[in-house]
Amino acid sequence: MVRFVVLSICLPIFCFSQNENDLYRHSKTSYHGSARFEAMGGSFGALGADLSSYQINPAGYGRYSSSQFGASIFGGGSSTKSTFNSVLTKASSGQGGISNLGFVIANDVSENGNGFLFNQFGLGYNQIESFKNEIRYEGQQFSSLLDNFVSQIQGYYPEELNTYFPFSSDLAYQTHTIKYDAVNQEFYSQLNSGDVYHSREILTKGGINEFYFNLSGNYLNKLYIGGNLSIRSYRYIEDYKHSETLVDTSGTDLRGFDYNYYLKTKGNGVNLRFGGIYLANESLRFGLALHSPTYSEMTDTWSAGMASRFTNASYTVADSLIPVGDYKYKVRTPARVVGSVAFVFGTKGCLNVDVEYLSYRHAHFKSTSDLKYEAYNYEYENNYAKSVFQDALNIRIGGEYVLFAGCFLRGGFAYYGNAFNSDQQIELKPDMIISGGIGFKTKKFTFDLSYRQRTNTTTYYAFSNSITTIANSTGNVIISGILNF
Repeated sequence: MVRFVVLSICLPIFCFSQNENDLYRHSKTSYHGSARFEAMGGSFGALGADLSSYQINPAGYGRYSSSQFGASIFGGGSSTKSTFNSVLTKASSGQGGISNLGFVIANDVSENGNGFLFNQFGLGYNQIESFKNEIRYEGQQFSSLLDNFVSQIQGYYPEELNTYFPFSSDLAYQTHTIKYDAVNQEFYSQLNSGDVYHSREILTKGGINEFYFNLSGNYLNKLYIGGNLSIRSYRYIEDYKHSETLVDTSGTDLRGFDYNYYLKTKGNGVNLRFGGIYLANESLRFGLALHSPTYSEMTDTWSAGMASRFTNASYTVADSLIPVGDYKYKVRTPARVVGSVAFVFGTKGCLNVDVEYLSYRHAHFKSTSDLKYEAYNYEYENNYAKSVFQDALNIRIGGEYVLFAGCFLRGGFAYYGNAFNSDQQIELKPDMIISGGIGFKTKKFTFDLSYRQRTNTTTYYAFSNSITTIANSTGNVIISGILNF
């Protein structure tokens, strides 16, 4: 799905830009994968026997009694509807790529006489999240980004701005949209008392990809156990341009300005999963899995620039003066516990329900051990994140119906609970997924096709007194080919 930062202003003031936005983006992940997996809403905790099922419960690979190789691709796009002061603006972007690639090797070990009938080794790649998205909004209001720049620097001197506010107020001072009154020792903007027309375009790219190793076993066709090691690759790029144009130009030569900000985050992380599936009988199955926190090390690089427009002149920040910041840090995301139950209706189909618990309050930052970077105490950021985050439940329901021999009809639904508590009014609606698909299976080959629609509504705070409601919808078609051998 498309994931976009939804909280607070993206204007780093000091050397460190990490905040609860980054913890949110790391922690609130869903599950992508094969077409069958996607069609059933990712609900596989007590079913297994799908290349993407390890994400929910690594014991799912224990259901394999033969080896398998599979690959999945996806394509589609996202669309956003942004409402800013009653003005609706739409934007869209396309996306596509490989969602799943993996294989599992099943070994018959029944002759060992220890109760285990098969063990399995799995290896592969899975996309966890896509951040590709485009958002635009525009509209008229009195409050300006310059108001925020001015308010944050009162009590400072012009020569201090580059030290303490290099990515925000200093840029406005360089482009003459902010002036300094030496007599009264205060800053003021070149705005008049009229409204300004705002427009902002936000482009995000990147995603979270996972490379995994899975070991599992089948004990007497009754108990299945598994463990998983996953290595995550993380890349996030946010590039936005904020423009303002004066509606009333009386009393000032300022006509407008453009402020742009760029952030790139790259890193790697690791987590573990352990799980089991128990068959009470042929019709009823239970699953339980524990996902460790993901421990990651990230590097942020960010920069900003600004240009202004006056009646008879224009100003811009020279390339040589554009500020650039970078910092390496560590992130821990919350652990997860997943309980599952599945009902198998003979040869007619099945139904699976997953309930997943996690506490976003346990996400936190930690300073890097890299001596190239200055150590930083994230106590304030971690305590603030703990105050705005909450515990959440994610629920996934998926089913499969056999239309006739070798042909399957599937459907799924998923609900991802809000990460922020209700006091924050950030996530106005939980993430919801509706999916469906069809599959065809022969002895050697399986072809699956599915469609997945994800929706969510959030509040975007560009800066103080600038609020936009964003409704996002992402639709993907997934195609999978599986070879049994």
